[in-house]
Amino acid sequence: MNRSEMQQFLQFYQLHRHKNQLDYYVKREKEYTHAQNQAIWLSIGLIFLAALAGAFEAIPVSWFQLTCLLLAAICPILSTALAGYNALYAFEQQAKIYRDARQNLETLAVQAPDIQSDQDEAEFAQQVERFVLETELVLNTERGYWGQLAKDMKPLDV
Repeated sequence: MNRSEMQQFLQFYQLHRHKNQLDYYVKREKEYTHAQNQAIWLSIGLIFLAALAGAFEAIPVSWFQLTCLLLAAICPILSTALAGYNALYAFEQQAKIYRDARQNLETLAVQAPDIQSDQDEAEFAQQVERFVLETELVLNTERGYWGQLAKDMKPLDV
């Protein structure tokens, strides 16, 4: 490949592989962080509602007492189920995998070869090759973490 073709390849690779994956990781990290935060806040809200129901249960209105007793009994159960759901889907671990991959790709983007530089063709080709190999290593490492996550989530022996 001559320098012009190498520059075209680098631009294409940066846009359609590197940036595409980086955008994907940013979106997934936000999605899983948001899901984790929603589960945590909803769980806290349910526990708070149970505490309020327990406090208001002393009001001597029979239908209100019954409602408060039911809320005080049901809300902790729902909160526990939500915490289990959060742990089952491993939102925190998934967000971390995407965050780590995103940070690695951002670091590589800063170190990417400069298309406009005046270095010789062989040195430029080496830098492009190193950039591509390091990017692919990040992507392969991210894929490898999914196997580890799945292995860690195997069902308990009953």
